[in-house]
Amino acid sequence: MMMKEHSRDASNASFFSTTSFNTKNILPIAAQFSSSISSMNEILNIDYQVEHQDVEASWYRRFFYGRDHPTFIGIVEPYGPVIVSIIHDTYNPVGDIYWYRYIVRKREVPDHRGVLAGQAYFGEPMWEDLLKMIDRNFVPHRLTKFITTPELGQELLSLDESRLQKQYKIGVLYQAPSQMSEEEWFANTTASPAYERFLQILGNKIELLGWQKFCGGLDTKTGGAGKYSIYDSGTWKDFEIMYHVSTMLPFEDKNRLQITRKRHLGNDIVCIVFQDVPRPFSPFAIRSQFLHVYVIVSPVNLNNGQEAYRVEILCKEGVPSFGPALPEPPIFYDPISLKKFLVATVINGQNAAWKTLKLNEPFLRARNGRVCDITKRYAPVVLTPLTPPQSPKKLPRDDLDGALKRLFIKELKRNGSLPDIMLVKSLLDKGANPNIRIPRTKPSREQLNQQSAASTSTHSSSTSESSENETIYKLPNILFAAIVLSDDPVYVKLLINYGAETMPRDSRFPNAFVFAARYKRVEIMRCLLENVPSLSDPELVDAAIIERGNSKNTVGNKLWGEVKRFKNTFIS
Repeated sequence: MMMKEHSRDASNASFFSTTSFNTKNILPIAAQFSSSISSMNEILNIDYQVEHQDVEASWYRRFFYGRDHPTFIGIVEPYGPVIVSIIHDTYNPVGDIYWYRYIVRKREVPDHRGVLAGQAYFGEPMWEDLLKMIDRNFVPHRLTKFITTPELGQELLSLDESRLQKQYKIGVLYQAPSQMSEEEWFANTTASPAYERFLQILGNKIELLGWQKFCGGLDTKTGGAGKYSIYDSGTWKDFEIMYHVSTMLPFEDKNRLQITRKRHLGNDIVCIVFQDVPRPFSPFAIRSQFLHVYVIVSPVNLNNGQEAYRVEILCKEGVPSFGPALPEPPIFYDPISLKKFLVATVINGQNAAWKTLKLNEPFLRARNGRVCDITKRYAPVVLTPLTPPQSPKKLPRDDLDGALKRLFIKELKRNGSLPDIMLVKSLLDKGANPNIRIPRTKPSREQLNQQSAASTSTHSSSTSESSENETIYKLPNILFAAIVLSDDPVYVKLLINYGAETMPRDSRFPNAFVFAARYKRVEIMRCLLENVPSLSDPELVDAAIIERGNSKNTVGNKLWGEVKRFKNTFIS
């Protein structure tokens, strides 16, 4: 856990004098203060830096998009797929020099961008020479030149700016003095006056129904996300923020977990927690795979009767350091400086969190897929085929199945990550069977002794023990193997689209949803319920639970109890 924390007493600190406008009743608090005094001018002139964002990702939009330029696409060893854009930028008559800008896109990030000088030319530039100046491996027979059409230009623009965010969705959670658990926090329907004043500082209270600007995933057509929310734009540079305010989202009387509220805030990356009374807060207090940064805000009552705010920042492990730095002491005496600091903090905090392994891996996998897809569509002749060029025959089905099986067996043996999604997709495209059985590595002697002891303690029969072992070490298809390896719903959806069975033919296995529950694959469970209609039928899942619940196998009964809890969470 990484923490930025200060706890000095601010009771003797001076409070900035302020003057209210006569529009007090219609403007948020942060807009009700005059900036006529010099100290306030200094606050407003603070120019926080955007951190952990590839700001040069806008190069293609600024210097290439909409202008004539070639794009070179192909497979270049040792990089793999490569996409190069080059454009003539300026001409310097002194020395008769032409300047060129280039962008090189590979599987890895960041992209390579630069400027190079070329000699004068008559007619077409010497593109081959320019490519070799960028990288000696960029030779003509490996890269194909294309005229950059509007369609290709749009694809490259989208690829380059895929992580260049201007719009953010940030959670806001209220914690009353006596509350200790997330169930209590998400169940709040009323809050303190201090919390309501803080919401006014954050931004404007807007009506969601019919809202036309950035909505942050909130329902603006049917009212399903509540009537109001808090929105801010223009506080810092040109960023927009839609806040997911827990107390403004719909409250469900019969749902202890408040799934609607949790679905929005639990899928955010940064959350502001307002505490009426300062108390220790753990970044693991809310069960979420996405929340990585928490900004804790609490009011401070000063001797002169005014109200200031104390700020603390907590992060999960792996989030790199980010600014702006907290003041010493971490107390903000006016709403304007507090608001600007919070906006810069939540934006830089989310940018930093994207660099954690948990959040960055899916992005890199998706980017890799997009680069490979563009390369395959525009320069298919450069791709190395699976079959020898001199033979028109396709690889036998058994060879394809074997290659696919080996990919998953390798990762299962070392408890690794999912196999490369593009390699798996390529094998499936060529006819590999997604429903081949995947053997798992047999357990060690120590693991077998532990299982035997567990079996004896639960009075399991030898028959049921054998069945459990067989179930554990033989998987029905690559979908079940993927569930064992990771909680990746995108990967699972791809396998389902290629025909991976969610209801295995082996009667010793439950369906994929139930199997995912064993491994606590919450995102996969949600994906299965959304994409496989038969699994979204509560009666079918209940029937399976009841049937399994009648088993005498204690281990099995415990598993199915877990399944039932997950099912009640995601099937409503």
